[in-house]
This record gives sequence, C-alpha cells and structure tokens, in this order.
Amino acid sequence: MSYLVLARKWRPQRFAEVIGQRHVSLTLSNALKTGRLSHAYLFTGPRGVGKTSVARILAKALNCEQGPTDEPCNACPACTAITEGHCLDVLEIDGASNRGIDDVRQLRESVKYAPASVRTKVYIIDEVHMLTTDAFNALLKTLEEPPKHVCFVMATTEPLKVPATILSRCQRFDFGRVAAVDLQRHLERIAAAEHLAIDSEALLVLARKAEGGVRDGLTLLDQVAASGEGPFDVPRVQDILGLSGGALCFEISAAVVARDPRRALAQLQEAYQSGLNLQEVAEELVQHFRNLLLMSFGEELAAAVELTADERAHLGEQVRAHDLAPADALRLLRILLDVTGRMRRSGHGRVHLEVALAEMATMTRAVDLGEVLARLRAGEPAPAGGASRSTGGVSGAKPGPGPKGQAASAPAQGPGAVAEGAPGPTDGEWGTAWAQVVARIRAEKAFLGSCLHTSQVVGVSDGRLQIVLNDANGFMGEQVEQAANRRVILQAIEAVCGRPLGFRVVKARPAPATEPPGSDPAPASPVPRPPAAPAAGPDPAAARDRTRARRIAKLMDGDIVGPAC
Repeated sequence: MSYLVLARKWRPQRFAEVIGQRHVSLTLSNALKTGRLSHAYLFTGPRGVGKTSVARILAKALNCEQGPTDEPCNACPACTAITEGHCLDVLEIDGASNRGIDDVRQLRESVKYAPASVRTKVYIIDEVHMLTTDAFNALLKTLEEPPKHVCFVMATTEPLKVPATILSRCQRFDFGRVAAVDLQRHLERIAAAEHLAIDSEALLVLARKAEGGVRDGLTLLDQVAASGEGPFDVPRVQDILGLSGGALCFEISAAVVARDPRRALAQLQEAYQSGLNLQEVAEELVQHFRNLLLMSFGEELAAAVELTADERAHLGEQVRAHDLAPADALRLLRILLDVTGRMRRSGHGRVHLEVALAEMATMTRAVDLGEVLARLRAGEPAPAGGASRSTGGVSGAKPGPGPKGQAASAPAQGPGAVAEGAPGPTDGEWGTAWAQVVARIRAEKAFLGSCLHTSQVVGVSDGRLQIVLNDANGFMGEQVEQAANRRVILQAIEAVCGRPLGFRVVKARPAPATEPPGSDPAPASPVPRPPAAPAAGPDPAAARDRTRARRIAKLMDGDIVGPAC
C-alpha cells in the first residue's frame, strides 16, 4: 500500500516534536548534552502518548554521525536506517510474544556482540510487563551490568506489573496524557498540512474522544478524512464517528436535573433508534456529568472542563437554573459510573441505562442532616421533599383516625409502661425500673431479653443508664450493641421511664451519679435513685420534636439521646 497513515507519517523525529511530554524530552536532551546517560530506561504511561517514539529518537541520538547529540540529524545513514526500521543494531522486541525465559537467553547471548553498523546497540522492549517471572529474573544481571555498547529502553502501560528488581535498575519516566487543548492544536497543524477543511471545534471533539492519546487522535482524524470531501463540522464528525454529541448529553442532563424522567427516557429512545451505541452514550454521559459536577463547585473549576466556550457557558446556565448542589451532582455521577460497568458485563445494556436515567430523574434532592436537626430544635418544619445526605429521608406520617373518628389507639404497652411525656419512676429504684425494661424487651424479643436477664443498672451519667452485663465472653455485649437491638432497648427505656434516655454498657461500677440541682438526695441504697421528673405536664411540641428525632435516628441505625432530644 502506498498510503501511509497519519499516525506513522507524523510520528515525531526529534525531541522538540514530542508534544505533552516536556519533562521527558528536556531530561533526555540534557543527559545527552552532558554525557550522563543511563544504560537502562523504563518509559511508562497510557497508550499512544509517545513512549516508543521517544525510544527511537533516543536510539538515533545515540547513533547519529554527529553525536551522541540531543538533536539527531535524521539525514545520516544511521538515522535513516533507524527511522525506516531496518537498522540491525536497534532491535524492537514485542514483550507479549517474546516473553519466555528462552527468549531472554537469546537476548543475553546477542548482547555480548558489538554493534555491526552503529555506535550503540539499543534494545527497545515494548509491553515489558508481559514477560514471565522467570524471564525477568534471567534479565536482571544483564540489565544491571550490560556491556558498554548496549542500552535498554523498556516501555509499558502497566508499571505495577514490573518487578521492583527491574525498576531499581532503570531510570523511570512517566508519560502523561496529552491535554485536549494541546492535542487540538497539534491536530490543527496536521490538518492544515494535509489540506483538510475541518472546524476547530470538530478537532476538539476528536481530541476529547482520543482521551489524551496522540495516536488515537491521528487515527480518528484519518478516519474523518477518509469519509469524503470537507468541510467537516461538529455534527458531521459526530455522525462519522458514531458519537452521540454534546446536544444529546445536554438534553438528557437537562431532563435529569429538571426531574423529568419521561423526557430523559424519550431522548435515550431517540438515540437508540438512530443507531447510536448505548455504551458510547453512557461513556459520554459520564464525562458530561463529571463536567456538571465540576461546574457545580464554582467557576474556579471551569478550566478543568474540556468544552468549548459556548458549551461551558451552557453547562453553567444549567447548573444555576436548577440550583444543582455538588452533593446532587456527585450522586448522579456515581449512578452513571456504576451503570457503565454493568453495561459492559450484561446483555441488557439498554435496560440498565434506562433504569439509571429513571433513577437519576426521580431522585430527591439532598438535604443536610445537620440542617434538619437544627430546624427541629428551633421548632421549624424539616425541609420537604429532600433526602438527607446521611439518610434516606424523614417521614412525617401521623397515625390515622380510629373507629368512630377517634384517634388510633397506641400499641399495647408492656409491664410498667408509662405514657410518653409522663413522669419517670420516682418512688422505686432504677433497679426496679430496669427490671420492667427487661421484661418489656423479653416480651418483644425473647433472645435479647435473655441476654439482659442478669444485667444491672449501676448509675446514670450524661442522660445514659450505666449497664453492667454478666458477660464473660463478650457475646451479650455484641448482641446489645447491634443497631436493631439498640433501638428496641431505647424504646423500652423511654416507655418505662417516660422520657428518652440512652444507655451505655460499662465493665465496672462507676462513681455515683450527681443529682440535678434542687433535687432531693438519693437514699442510701446500693443502686442510685433515679432523678425526679419535672413537675410540669408534658409539652406537646417537645413530644413532636422527640418523635421526629427518633425517626431520624431510626433511619441512621443509631440513637439520639440527651437533653436535646
């Protein structure tokens, strides 16, 4: 074939032509100038960012007739042979197909011989992480002390799979992804040289699709150029590459943040009928909602959003119009990240994406739990229609009317029950009250009651009963500390004592609890006397606040105790 693809035609031939890897080019150039060259290098980074290209440039710099030099001439026989790939002393080895110990043994034998036509023999091992453990071990000694005429350059996309013994013998250079703006400029220069009429914004679409890979960007540009005559604009490029486009993402996100599931699913159905790959649509939605998340934090993160100026402005308007909070944007993005993984593993990708969009469009807004509690304490109603950032929401349902228009009766109470808001036990000791609590628990959960059968109350501190368990192996304590069992115990304590109290399992008897100011001293007794209840009657508003707080605590699988309740 006479045609040479753009990725090969425009492969960089000098360090100055490598884009996006200035730290690598500058370090290697200075090393060549000062003669401080290593005998082994490891180039790591994602695909298509210049690892093999830099390895070839380094080989030419070492063997150029004017060198070693940081600027190979690309005209001498050595540079020409290396560029064309037929230099016998610059060997490019595929680590995936030459991964065994026998292949490394052959390499070790060939290392001994001097180069035939150039100054330095260079071994470029691509995808070196594919070598077996035995092959790596066989390479160690040669890699550590090679002959003076040998240089190793290894490249990999997965450096974590390279043994530490190999890493310690090499100078490592990490190649990063090329920024979309830099790749867009690079594509503009190549398009102008190739006389391709393509819009700058269309090139930005290619750069974003390439995900930081120069080779991927040139391959996409080659595909667009092969589709026919220009000019090429954004819609045409998206149609050629089968991309959904920013318009579809904006339409779906607008429906999601406006909580309109019908419109979101209709847009997805239209994309499906037009022949778009739904996996690609999901991937583009992930990038779009990632940009939405960044914009929700403020304009200072707008530079991290790889969009055109018009798209960035549109995205900001969408965030402001619907008052999208970062917590909501984060929850939406997490749903999309989960569904993209499930779609790859499932044969029902369309259904997964539809379920995700329906869930996103019907999801309630996040409400800060601290704000809910602050409003409850202040006597204000909790925010309506919201989902707590720590819980699933707060229910405000009230008991329905009973027969003949009367209020529904309260559930049956256990032994020693006291109505909500009624005074707590004042004549008996805490031990008597705790016995009633245990009896009530046993009637509801027999196993939990048996765990508390030999327990005792030894005091009250900070609104919590101090409980001692006869628990030699810790099993009873584990049962008591389970969230569901804690709720049962707390409800029983409140029903018996007439007010919410917490409890704490202690190992030894603490100091006697201090009675509130103005209360009568407790009688001489091995168990402290419970504090007297206030003389005033129950406060309906306070009882409602306690009920709401208990609902929040139940949703959190925890408990709220103390005077604030």
